[in-house]
Amino acid sequence: MTSTPSAVPGVDARGAADAHRPRTSSSADIRTCAEDILYLLGAHGVDVLFLHPGTDSAPVQEAAATLAERGVPYPRLVTCSFEATGLAAAHGYWQATGRPQAVWVHVDAGTQNLGAMVHDVLRDRAGVIVLAGKTPYGEDADDPGGRDQAIHWVQDVPDQAGIVRAYAKWTAELIRAEDAPRVIGRAVQVAGGGIPGMAYLTISRDVLMQPAAAPSRRRLAGWAQPHPPALSPAALGQIADMIASAERPVLVTTRVGRRPDGMAAVTRFAEVAAVPVVGRPEAVNIANDHPLARLRPEEATALVERADLLLVVEADVPWIPRQAHLAPDARVVHIDPDPLHPSMPLWTYPLDVAATADGAVALAQLADALEARAPGDGADREERRRRLAAEKAAAGANSSPQPTRGHAASKGSDDEGRLRTADVLQVLSELVEEADVVVEEAVTNAGVVAAHLPRSRAGTLTSAGGPGLGWSLGAAVGLRMAQPTRRVVVVVGDGSFMFGVPTAALCLAAEAAAPFVTVILNNDGYRASRLPVFSLFPEGPSSAAGEAIGTRFSRPPDFAAVAQACGALGRTVDDEEGLRRALADAFAAVAAGQAAVVDVHVERH
Repeated sequence: MTSTPSAVPGVDARGAADAHRPRTSSSADIRTCAEDILYLLGAHGVDVLFLHPGTDSAPVQEAAATLAERGVPYPRLVTCSFEATGLAAAHGYWQATGRPQAVWVHVDAGTQNLGAMVHDVLRDRAGVIVLAGKTPYGEDADDPGGRDQAIHWVQDVPDQAGIVRAYAKWTAELIRAEDAPRVIGRAVQVAGGGIPGMAYLTISRDVLMQPAAAPSRRRLAGWAQPHPPALSPAALGQIADMIASAERPVLVTTRVGRRPDGMAAVTRFAEVAAVPVVGRPEAVNIANDHPLARLRPEEATALVERADLLLVVEADVPWIPRQAHLAPDARVVHIDPDPLHPSMPLWTYPLDVAATADGAVALAQLADALEARAPGDGADREERRRRLAAEKAAAGANSSPQPTRGHAASKGSDDEGRLRTADVLQVLSELVEEADVVVEEAVTNAGVVAAHLPRSRAGTLTSAGGPGLGWSLGAAVGLRMAQPTRRVVVVVGDGSFMFGVPTAALCLAAEAAAPFVTVILNNDGYRASRLPVFSLFPEGPSSAAGEAIGTRFSRPPDFAAVAQACGALGRTVDDEEGLRRALADAFAAVAAGQAAVVDVHVERH
């Protein structure tokens, strides 16, 4: 990628649509290892390097300037002020494109600052490449890039990669410049192929300053990624038989819709097999208003408890055993690229059939198998299809109430007069367009978002896919960079907004020319930490008072002022009329190239 100015803010001259095409510019004039790494990343389809500079990144910064002078293509470098934000942005870019992007962090300290976003990458199976500087080896005056500051001894640790080893898919160190083509090719291949994940590569700056590998070593082809796995014939036949004979089958999925063909596969299978689709939507697996979609948590739990067959497809937590008890005749089929989940030590759901396969591929196979059965074989399915559609119509596509509250509002609560979360989502739904990308990090209000914010197009709803809070703001930048013509709307809780380091995220949005709208569902604290206190101690003093220690912000920041300090539009609202005006202003600001934050004070329970 060259430094040629783009016609679209935040995108290089090639544009996002053809960013995967092989580069054609000459790489003959590459002189250092750092230059080689930048060129190789771009040649393997990396569009962006999210840069968190330090004493170790100087050769990379100089390499970018040098390659620009020579007209050699390399990824766009975007300056980030906090590492977790940069990794979330790379994660969001991956979700939009399916191609790993790169993040540069400063030695062990920068690696630690990646924080909980590393866990989200693991659980969401996101392909990312983290390049981490490492303390230089040389210390003599004639060692290029060697140690020349006290910090180079202080930051030298025994096992830097050990910080992320439990979460990374692959770790390595580049110790010879001549190996850069092999190591970078391998990093991209592993990060994006098979079950995607984090490739973590350490490089000392004295290696970065070594002469580049000989052109004869610069192999760009031959780094094939495996095709998604499919069901074996035996598994396909067995599972198809189980579906055909079931009376009360249910499909549970959370992330099949992540793949470009995922939503179509889920929808077609559900229609052919006549099964309802449940599961916390981490993507648009099926349109909210589809007759077979069941997004209300209580409705999903009831279906799971009645089912005689649960088809669990790419859902890490298909049900909560303490909340849903399976029927005595229930059988469970689990289809996943990694159906045993060894990274979760106590993942002990009962399985009757476990099959290794990509969810979208497997559902397409099963739909084909069911359609190919003898005429009349689907009579029961047709009756079930009519019944489920009638139930959906009777209930209403968007009639979900607020989630069950853990405790009634306490005496003296100021909830009266505050906006209900469902009402906020209703107003927002009037402005959000079909093609807009909604980023959800609403935590205890996630069910309300799923039920009240219609999403009917693939790729228009996303979430972290993991437990690390603070993901959405950085991810929004990556999503917008990857899809510059689409609006991105974040729906986030006030706690998660602060976890997202909004100053860093809004600064990155401006730096990358990737503005987005943020709607904060502000309930003045950590509701997700408050409800368990009430649940575990229903007769305790916390429940009696309707409050739990450590879950309220006595002096919360002025989020609108924070936004304005970062050059974004900021609005605070507590009534519907103000909400409509603020959202209109926010969408207008984004259209003009400015990020916007709307802080909405909602009920506090």
